[in-house]
Amino acid sequence: MNFLKIKAMKYNSLIKFFICFILISSIECKSQDYGRHIELSLLFYECQRSGPLPKTNRIYWRHDSMVDAGDDVGKDLTGGYYDAGDNIKFNFPQASAITLLAWSGVDFADGYKKAGQYEILLDTVKWGTDYFIKCHTGKNELYVQVGNGSIDHGDWVPPEYMQYEYPSYKIDESKPGSDVAAETAAALAATYLLFKETDSSYAQTCLKHAIELYDFADEFRESYHISVKEAQGYYSSFNGYMDELAWGAAWLLRATGDEKYNEKYSAIADKEYSEWDRNKYTGCTGPISWDDKRPGAYILIAMVTGDEKRMKDAYTYCDAILSQKTTPGGLWYDTQLSMWASNRYAANAAAMVGMFASILPESDSKRKEYINFVQKQINYILGDNPAKVNFVVGAEDNSPKAVHHRGASGTYGAEDSCIPPFNVYTLYGALAGGPGADDSYKDSRSNFQMNEVALDYNAAFTMCLAELLHYGLGTKDGELKFDRAWPQRAMVPDISISMDNSGFKLSTGSNMICSSWCVSWTSDADFGNIYHGYVAVNEPPNYTVCNDRDTGFLDGDGGVQYASYNIMGDFTPPKEFEVLCDGFHFGKPGIYKPEFGHKYKVVAPGGPENTTPLFDNGKCWPSHIC
Repeated sequence: MNFLKIKAMKYNSLIKFFICFILISSIECKSQDYGRHIELSLLFYECQRSGPLPKTNRIYWRHDSMVDAGDDVGKDLTGGYYDAGDNIKFNFPQASAITLLAWSGVDFADGYKKAGQYEILLDTVKWGTDYFIKCHTGKNELYVQVGNGSIDHGDWVPPEYMQYEYPSYKIDESKPGSDVAAETAAALAATYLLFKETDSSYAQTCLKHAIELYDFADEFRESYHISVKEAQGYYSSFNGYMDELAWGAAWLLRATGDEKYNEKYSAIADKEYSEWDRNKYTGCTGPISWDDKRPGAYILIAMVTGDEKRMKDAYTYCDAILSQKTTPGGLWYDTQLSMWASNRYAANAAAMVGMFASILPESDSKRKEYINFVQKQINYILGDNPAKVNFVVGAEDNSPKAVHHRGASGTYGAEDSCIPPFNVYTLYGALAGGPGADDSYKDSRSNFQMNEVALDYNAAFTMCLAELLHYGLGTKDGELKFDRAWPQRAMVPDISISMDNSGFKLSTGSNMICSSWCVSWTSDADFGNIYHGYVAVNEPPNYTVCNDRDTGFLDGDGGVQYASYNIMGDFTPPKEFEVLCDGFHFGKPGIYKPEFGHKYKVVAPGGPENTTPLFDNGKCWPSHIC
């Protein structure tokens, strides 16, 4: 258990609290509940799902989206994951993330089982690989992106409310992409190993596609961003494709035992490279990333072959990682990369070191040194840092609340001036980008260097958590009761409304927050033109008026929103209203999807005693999770 300077232990277990309080009142205990953070991290992937969602969906504010992905090319490309805070499926980083998640499940299954998350891990990986299999539409044809960055980044809208096109892009023999094809092969080969004991049929399907995709990548060599220009500026393969070819070969060697893959690996690893060759394979001292697979391949090939030279390469790499600089507070920091999501790169570096430690004997002093490094990096991320922030969204009350994410924001823009400045919805488990080189951090939606989130941010981080549980480390937290703690508690119904002949006023209390709202009523009066609101239904006597761009947020603290009109003469307002919390997005036109929100009957003037849910409210949202 770590101890740091003062802060009340509001959310840890009573046992931890009293230990800290009795020992020294100026000390704070930080979370080392690695199992709880695995649960949260896998929830993040659920938040990122694309396509028709299953009934088991645990994220109440996520719904079906991109259900016609691939229609533009006559293919079913539904499923998979949105990359980050946008609404694009970039398969290159997505496949990289799935490879690492599957790898962690293969070698640290016990860590996931200790956390009670092994079945969730399998589901998380399979959601990705099911999509990759759909994308592999021919032996030498692979769809690698759905969505256009220029189009998507021009709008700030949740995926459920997209009204713009999301075209599909592929590689084939005439326009190949060795990097993305080989990475997808690696993901499917790792998934074969993950499923071969529990679902042999699915495992064999994954292996078949992995072999075909690797052959395609190897025979038709080119960087995919040359073939798919729409990937440029987002996920170009900066260091070439040789690392992915080596990585894919190492995975297929492990999956099949076929020595030809070792030969393919060696042809790349043992080649002489010039110092400035962007395909240079040897000598990497940086972290594994969505672009650079060399560190992972160094470790994996050593694990698979046990070859003396490969083991030496792995030791050299891990020692190089441990010798590099950190922030003053101790976060591993790469001067070339870490300004863009420092937590990601620290976890990426640690994950490979921790993986290599797993095959070292306890008599090897390096093993303990490597494991300690992993724990130090993860403990920093979980709050043992100068900023006193747990960088996992929804983990603690001090966790980030304004990460850069369209769906979670509940706003109409990424700017800090957009109301509210915090995200309406909790993006559970997302690893925020992280602090600067001086340990400073600002929780701001517009600061995408520190507050971006992405699939690849969480992948190696989750691996590290499983590693630490595998090594028998960590302690469980007690019950957590802060507002955004998982599971998501149902909001207290508390809506107030008043109407007269000039308009209506709407507010919520009891911390009932709505990112958007609609009010429905029945009246024989002629409301004429309605201002400061979007008229969704105007079919007298039935009316539905929703928020406009600037009046969508109901703050749960009595802040008033309104719409206006002008009724001449006597007017008796209706006594009952239906109010929709969420389920609407202001746009051109506005999108009214009441099935995506929560409806309430409100008897004027409202308040808790006069607000009745018109759905199964339960203790949690959605109700099946409690």
